[in-house]
Amino acid sequence: MDLPVKQKKRRAGTERVRLLFCPAASIILLMFQKTWLEVRFLVPAGMQEEASLFLTEFSGRGVILEEDQAGGVLVRAYFRPEEFGPWQQSQLQEYLKRLGSYGLFPLGLEIRQAAEEDWAEAWKRHFKPLKVTSRLVIRPPWEDYRPGPHEVVIVIHPGMAFGTGRHPTTVLCLKALEEVMAQEALPAGSGPWQVLDVGTGTGILALAAARLGAKVLAIDVDPEAVAAALENVRLNALEDVIWVEDTPLMKLRQQFPLILANLTALDIKQYAEALAGRLTLGGVLIVSGFLSEDEPALLDRFASMGLKEAGRYTQEDWVALVLRRP
Repeated sequence: MDLPVKQKKRRAGTERVRLLFCPAASIILLMFQKTWLEVRFLVPAGMQEEASLFLTEFSGRGVILEEDQAGGVLVRAYFRPEEFGPWQQSQLQEYLKRLGSYGLFPLGLEIRQAAEEDWAEAWKRHFKPLKVTSRLVIRPPWEDYRPGPHEVVIVIHPGMAFGTGRHPTTVLCLKALEEVMAQEALPAGSGPWQVLDVGTGTGILALAAARLGAKVLAIDVDPEAVAAALENVRLNALEDVIWVEDTPLMKLRQQFPLILANLTALDIKQYAEALAGRLTLGGVLIVSGFLSEDEPALLDRFASMGLKEAGRYTQEDWVALVLRRP
């Protein structure tokens, strides 16, 4: 049984969240200070993935996930006041009705106003340094971290586009990337870049590849994502080895020994031929952003283009595949 939103995951790394819900799906609007509206869902632990995906898609921003004393998970998303009106409230109510039709019932929903500083501090409290693989550590700009032997640190500003390293698909891609790059030296591509990151979001996969020694071209057609990735590249002082641009995949002519694509199942199917066509002989494609139920169709699609499965990573019901062109 598909959940209402789970298949709609956006680019690399939507974050999980918790929410605060009211009886009978009623919405309480608490008038606090101005500037931001905070939507809080309180859900059972089993619903946190679904709720976080919905609120990330709905808000266009990352979400904050907190454990609640009542045993649920609190998911928090933020909106500018002009972004949240009667239509958005009706969409929330419709979403709650759809959840009910699947037998899913949040524990509470609350909408309140929050001051700018409250919004900013909420992010800072809940984003701490996080070790996501055996080597890769992600930290926000306001947190210091002293790396241990062989650790590599990436600085990511949370809330900027998609991909702060906490969603399973981002983690799976990072694990696959680390292992692929540890096993073999990347040859030169047909141009200046060794790695292509498609749908870069915050640039997290591109940053990891660069920290592990690659020269990376990161592309995204979303202007906000391009701006976020450029800022994160600057924060990591990697301007010399990462190039970020808004060129569509179909317009690229270079071939790459390694391509990263953390998208959706639909996008991967749509761009499968373009992705495969931009791999060098012997090149590796890492794809994620889809559920296990989508895996057979995607494997068949890439097999028809001559790519073979070389690795598989799973977390919960999310999957990342490592595919190789012989």
